[in-house]
Amino acid sequence: MFRFLFIKVWQRYYFQKLIFCAFAYIYRMILISGATGFLGTHLLKTLCLNNTENIRALYRSEDKKEYTINFLKTLLPVDFHNRIKHIEWVKVDILNLPELEKTFENIKFVYHCAAWVGNSPRDYNMMRKVNIEGTANMVNLAVSHKVDKFCHVSSVAALGQYTGSKNSDEQAPRDSERYCSRYSITKFGAEMEVWRASQEGLNVVIVNPGVILGSGFFDAGSGLIFDKVLNNFKFYPPKQTGFVFVDDVIQAMLKLMQSDIKNQRYILVAENTNFKIVMEKIAEVFDCKPPNYKVNKPLLYLLWIFQNILGLFKSQKTQITLNTIRQIYSKRVFSNKKSIKDIGLSYTSLNQAINLIFEDYKKLKQ
Repeated sequence: MFRFLFIKVWQRYYFQKLIFCAFAYIYRMILISGATGFLGTHLLKTLCLNNTENIRALYRSEDKKEYTINFLKTLLPVDFHNRIKHIEWVKVDILNLPELEKTFENIKFVYHCAAWVGNSPRDYNMMRKVNIEGTANMVNLAVSHKVDKFCHVSSVAALGQYTGSKNSDEQAPRDSERYCSRYSITKFGAEMEVWRASQEGLNVVIVNPGVILGSGFFDAGSGLIFDKVLNNFKFYPPKQTGFVFVDDVIQAMLKLMQSDIKNQRYILVAENTNFKIVMEKIAEVFDCKPPNYKVNKPLLYLLWIFQNILGLFKSQKTQITLNTIRQIYSKRVFSNKKSIKDIGLSYTSLNQAINLIFEDYKKLKQ
């Protein structure tokens, strides 16, 4: 009698556990690091529009979380506002390994958008910790928790360069760190952690976007381009590089994660042009005065000298470095052929992108 009851109870418990495990597997979640950053917020917007459920969003600052939620409420149609409530928000630092590990429970896909961007030498240690050590934490946990696929957001800054005039592609060799920015070094280091994890069995994809243009976040990163134009800044840097609309980056990430492609990297660039042209297009659409004067290199060197002399007497954050000056005058051209061929990505023109950003800008200003 007791044996019969024991078997029945055990069978019932086992059946319930089996059902629970099956339910948990079916409803495995998407994990987004840096969810309150520029790219992470736009990724959340697209996922909400796609009616994607089971999203776990990692963040560090309550203020940034509030900004992201208000951003989503403003730009998402009212019918989709309920999706925002379904996002599972988790406050955690990706450098805090014990706390971070808890967020990997029941995760299927990871979008690693978190990064630290800075130009000052004082930012370098933090960039190394967040961009390299933080990425190592993310991929290590992805491996141990058997995540299906991991998308790492890198940058064209991490790419190598051919000698001569050949356009940089995904295979361009990175032979020297001598003229690389500190940010470039840390993003390259982050990629090395991702490739290492791929050798340990994790399915990975890496995207290398150029300068990303998108709505909101005009107080940092590429958003400062819009901020400068809107505030009638008179100078433009002569730098030439690749530019891409944020929605194109998001679509590439989603397509890659839903495809059979693994252990590949993709440059995401719509157009290769200079900052002067981009800033003039922004000024035209936003009805502002375009910048008229190219940043003067001798003046930058004088400011660099003055800044360092002032630093001897007063502690302050370095704004201009020799590498910054080199970057302002650099000219790079990137190939997007692989992303078009493999992903079938159709890029938004810069003119169209800036007009779309302007429409969002008007909504956000209301």
